[in-house]
Amino acid sequence: MRRSNRYASFLIAMIFFALGAAVFAPMVAAQDDTWQLTRADYGFKDKRTDVTDILGDLITRGGVNGRVAVNNQTMGGDPAVGKDKSLRVFATNKKNQEREFDYKEGSFIEANMFSVRHDDWGDRDRYADRNNRDRDRDRDRDDRGLRIIRGFYGVQGRTVNVTDLLRDLVHDGVLAVNVNNRSMGGDPAIGEDKVLIVIYVSRGQEQAVAVREGSTLSIP
Repeated sequence: MRRSNRYASFLIAMIFFALGAAVFAPMVAAQDDTWQLTRADYGFKDKRTDVTDILGDLITRGGVNGRVAVNNQTMGGDPAVGKDKSLRVFATNKKNQEREFDYKEGSFIEANMFSVRHDDWGDRDRYADRNNRDRDRDRDRDDRGLRIIRGFYGVQGRTVNVTDLLRDLVHDGVLAVNVNNRSMGGDPAIGEDKVLIVIYVSRGQEQAVAVREGSTLSIP
């Protein structure tokens, strides 16, 4: 009797161990499947635009319903008109192994598949908490159909947050500004060709646009 009781206890213990392993294994696998974004570009063949900052921002905010759409609107423009474009995402895992992910135009990215290291974003990490408060504060702000979610100006790793500046420039639902160091409040990367990246909502759709220094931004 004692032997059968010990055997039954052993079987029960093994069953619980197996169940625990079955539950825990997917959790570990999910953690291991997270890749840290290092860089990303969007376009066709040699006509590609660096969209690391745009994608990083969209991933950080969880995209829309947990997904990020790959299209000209979300990637900040059309670098190769009339071509079937793709998004290339370069990322590393916990073992520091790099991998390239390719997404066709029109597809979606699962936002929780990637993580973003904010200390690579220059000055923007200092504004993360404030931006979250700003988005909560302005959630119901319409600006007659145009709402600025976030804006930053500079080059990869050296940017300044210009969200509030851009919001103040919106008049009657229109944002129009010549992109230069003066209008953006300073030069975050002296001698470099800078870019203004704006993520906004217009007519209920979230979009992103990238405008080079010296060009004019006009939304919508």
